[in-house]
Amino acid sequence: MTNLTVAGIYIVLIVVTILTVLFAYVKDRNKPVARHLIRLSLISFCWQITMVMYYLVGDEKLALWLYDLKLIFVAYAPVQLLVLSVGFYKTKISRKIKLVFGLLCIIPAVTTVLAVTAPYHDLLRTELFFEQFSPLRITHNVRGIWFWIHALYSYVIMISSITVVLYQHSKLPAGFRAPSMLVIIGSAIALASSLFVILTPYSNTIDFTLVGLSAALVFIYAGINISDASSLIMLAFDNIFSYIKDSIFILDDKHTIIEINTTGRNWLQKLNIDENIKSFNYLLVKLASNNKEAARVNDAGERDFYLMIDQQIFIYNLNERPIIDQSGKQIGTFAVFVDITRYLLIIQHLEESAGIDPLTALGNRRSYEQAITNMDAPPSYPLSVILGDVNGLKYVNDSKGHGAGDALLRQVAQVLSDVCLEDGRAYRIGGDEFVLLMPRTSQEAAEDIVTRIRDALADISDNSPYSVSIALGRTTKVSEEQSLGDCISEADSLMYLDKQNDRRARHD
Repeated sequence: MTNLTVAGIYIVLIVVTILTVLFAYVKDRNKPVARHLIRLSLISFCWQITMVMYYLVGDEKLALWLYDLKLIFVAYAPVQLLVLSVGFYKTKISRKIKLVFGLLCIIPAVTTVLAVTAPYHDLLRTELFFEQFSPLRITHNVRGIWFWIHALYSYVIMISSITVVLYQHSKLPAGFRAPSMLVIIGSAIALASSLFVILTPYSNTIDFTLVGLSAALVFIYAGINISDASSLIMLAFDNIFSYIKDSIFILDDKHTIIEINTTGRNWLQKLNIDENIKSFNYLLVKLASNNKEAARVNDAGERDFYLMIDQQIFIYNLNERPIIDQSGKQIGTFAVFVDITRYLLIIQHLEESAGIDPLTALGNRRSYEQAITNMDAPPSYPLSVILGDVNGLKYVNDSKGHGAGDALLRQVAQVLSDVCLEDGRAYRIGGDEFVLLMPRTSQEAAEDIVTRIRDALADISDNSPYSVSIALGRTTKVSEEQSLGDCISEADSLMYLDKQNDRRARHD
């Protein structure tokens, strides 16, 4: 092997580096990470040119100076590799990270000064001379103190670089890992080749650190090049997050809001809430102050908010779901507010059309009125009617909230449904008003049902923070000559009398 042969090897590396830069500029120059790759390629290119000149110049002093001058590029390459590693996974590098990168260049800057002035001190080399100048240059090299400081620093930076790559790679979904794996391979080659130079007593004819870096550039560029599909997926995720019609809040493990989608920001503006709000718990407090009814919690633990926007009430369902990392640890939360106003109106319309009360699942007033017409016939006699009016509903609503009032109505409805005979049916015909229509049910049987209703509600009341009772009035139509309307009026009067008695008993 001769000096010319070794110079030819470096020229091949120069060609590979130039092609990498050209491809990166022509095809991927709009990618921020491609710009980081081009900078690292230029560092490698200058390093390669220095080595070519080292093997081709005829002056020994100039050749020795070039041998030290390459340390400028050796020093800056690890820092730029770290920048590239971070930039591959982050589309935007913050000012703080840029400041850190600037500080990391202090030692390379010192190395640059020492490399330029190498003939005048022994900080880089305590001994450096040619054992053979031609046909192949072989140096006697004893490294100085700053060389080892610079080498240790470079390895720390390179290990940090590959650590960043491995950490970010571990968090990627499967569809994003192919490009990232190429970056891992490239970073590993750069680190392994550099360690080989330091840890093995090899001939220093060819700089394997430079060869490893040149190979790493090819692998990293391949990763950037095939990342288009992954970038498309990431852009799709970003667009979905931005354009979805639900208001999405991303929370960290302390319930601090770290991101809000476009819909969410517009929603906060309509509610006159600062879109830069950070505390999610404070946001809930603000929503509660706007809430036109008590926040209702469904069986899945989700909450519904009735909010006034532009003089109209809109109903939003809050659904919180955990964000889990690869180890299964919860690291944050998705909080999604969905406008369910339209869906609830549709459901309400369908339930009303089907004759069902949406709160209690009993028959509604429409189905009750239809049932009166159908049942007022001799096959249904004796037809017993029980009217009920829940006691203390307003007190429960005012003191415990509408959610507690709704729960009270559902409890009463369940009891009425349970005591109904086979042919009978319970109806909710108003806010706190209920009716039981029971064909072929005698007065005695109806009276027994009234007793069962009172006993069942008394048992519930014993285990409830508030009194659960209902005023009842009962009547029975036994013949066709009786007016069902008069019977219902009689039951209504008896129910009113029962309610008056309940009020007196409470005051006593």
